[in-house]
Amino acid sequence: MMNVQTMPGNTTRMYSSVRPQARQRRSEGDWSGLQEVMDLLLFDGRASGMDSGRLFRRRRIKAGQSAYAMGQPFDGLYIVRLGALKTIVTHDDGNEHVLSFSMKGDLLGTDGVCKNQYCTEAVALTDCEVIRLPATELFSPGRGCNDVERMAYWAISREIVKEQTSYALSHSARSEVRVARFLLLQSECFATMGYSPRRFTLPMTRRDIGSYLSVTLETVSRALSALHHLGIIEVSNREITILSPEALRAYEG
Repeated sequence: MMNVQTMPGNTTRMYSSVRPQARQRRSEGDWSGLQEVMDLLLFDGRASGMDSGRLFRRRRIKAGQSAYAMGQPFDGLYIVRLGALKTIVTHDDGNEHVLSFSMKGDLLGTDGVCKNQYCTEAVALTDCEVIRLPATELFSPGRGCNDVERMAYWAISREIVKEQTSYALSHSARSEVRVARFLLLQSECFATMGYSPRRFTLPMTRRDIGSYLSVTLETVSRALSALHHLGIIEVSNREITILSPEALRAYEG
């Protein structure tokens, strides 16, 4: 089934519905089923009834490219399937501030719901693949609550909790301690994805980490060096090995 959208200048754009069974048979690798999306989000539920057949478009994004930009009309929520991204806001003076980092299973785009346009930009730190939940599937008037909506609302709530944790991380401790706690959060993220919580490669730069934690690049480097010299971690460029998780949790700078 195809829908037609009228564009400025009397042009039209064709786009497919979320149940593209015919197109799926030609390019199954471009779509994800609802159950895969639920599993990625770690949502405790099973796709049921008609919802179990829903398909959602995947999109590949190269490192440095954006999933969406500030001011762009809201077209849906995005789930990270592969890779890592940073969410940023650019101020009037051109300065960029990192609000969050997202990896496999994280939800992006919730800031677009309120004003029907994205208030942030999601930039790929690595080559990525994301899955879009179309806005029409979530917020159309008169829709009843279904599996997709219940999952989306649950995931949005989880993102709010993560943002509260992020705010506390960047405002409640000494600068060097923020870096130690950031490494612990990254360790937990990698463990959730099924990777080693003690040895991992950070996808973001030290400058990005500093922006996220509201500290300087030099502070990030100094804190990593201090943790390295104390024997709590080993650092090799972006590769981190946590030698003593207990000491890292207890680190007070």
